[in-house]
Amino acid sequence: MPPRRSGGKNERAPLSGLELEVMLVVWELGDCTSGDVIAAFRKKRDLADSTLRNVLAKLRRKGYVKAVPSIGRGFLLRPSVQRDTVARRTLKSLLASLFEGSPRQAIAYLLHDTDISDEDLEEIHELLEVRRREGGRS
Repeated sequence: MPPRRSGGKNERAPLSGLELEVMLVVWELGDCTSGDVIAAFRKKRDLADSTLRNVLAKLRRKGYVKAVPSIGRGFLLRPSVQRDTVARRTLKSLLASLFEGSPRQAIAYLLHDTDISDEDLEEIHELLEVRRREGGRS
């Protein structure tokens, strides 16, 4: 069964909150069994095996993970979408829905409403300087 798509030809259906939590574990583990995912996930949050197996099945249907043959019985799960790809799409969606598509509004919100260390501020400053030197987009 091909992955369910939500819009553009290469766009997968968005992840639910729980699906994203499970994907974070899968990305961390790399090739893994469903048992590996369940064991690692339970260190963070206790959910029933059946719930987690259902989420993994949905992730396979949506095309976020794929089954790959293993030497032993069964198969391994492998992420088929990079974390960075999901992060970029999620951030773009968040910008569009909460900040009217404005990165400036989002950054202003983060600077005023969250605790940011001096070290993080310095790193952000350096990233901005690199962006300016490379030529920003208008």
